[in-house]
Amino acid sequence: MSRSSSISPGEVQVWVGSLAAGDNRVRELSALLSADERERVRRLPEDRARRYTIGRGVLRRLLADFTGEKPRDFTFEYNDAGKPFLPEGGIEFNISHSADLVLYAFSADRSIGVDVERLRPVRRLLDVALRFMTESDVRRLEAAPPSERDEMFLKSWVVREARLKAEGQGIWSRLAAHSGLPEREPDAEDEPPISAASRELGHKLFAPKKGYIAAVAASGMDWKLLTCALSEPKA
Repeated sequence: MSRSSSISPGEVQVWVGSLAAGDNRVRELSALLSADERERVRRLPEDRARRYTIGRGVLRRLLADFTGEKPRDFTFEYNDAGKPFLPEGGIEFNISHSADLVLYAFSADRSIGVDVERLRPVRRLLDVALRFMTESDVRRLEAAPPSERDEMFLKSWVVREARLKAEGQGIWSRLAAHSGLPEREPDAEDEPPISAASRELGHKLFAPKKGYIAAVAASGMDWKLLTCALSEPKA
């Protein structure tokens, strides 16, 4: 891996990686997992077990690089929504994946959440929007050309989930309280709009890879986003 060894205050780092790896790599990362993580791996179907092993193993290596601890030494605890955290504090983190793309978000001084989705057709898009989105979001989706609705919906979705994760909640708990669709498409340097429901959070939309859309959310408005690519051996 090639990455920074520290995170500056006011900085949110998002590392972009892959959940694809060869058998040797999976075995190497499996050796870093805790007993409870290995037990979870044993209960998962093979494909999900490999992806979980890669995701958790790389997370442990990244945390080790930032903190100076050994990858095996981290003990994760979980909040009521299932979000993992380090009980001793010191660094905030969050993970999201879609297909084989995985994002690892880190901050030294604020709560964060990240979400990524592969751009794709969304089944029953308007039905899902009616169930989980605000009325204004639904109206904007209905008014948009059908060819633009999938991307608009997915942008809204990743913003919602990232913000809920930053608040320490599950995606289903208060989904309808967060409006994620911007009034206009933001310019590259614009600060994306924030919802009235949680003004203590800022969020940024970005494309981690062609064909994907992602959002990161963090407490406060005084932070900058740094995206970095992981270089992982596949063997």
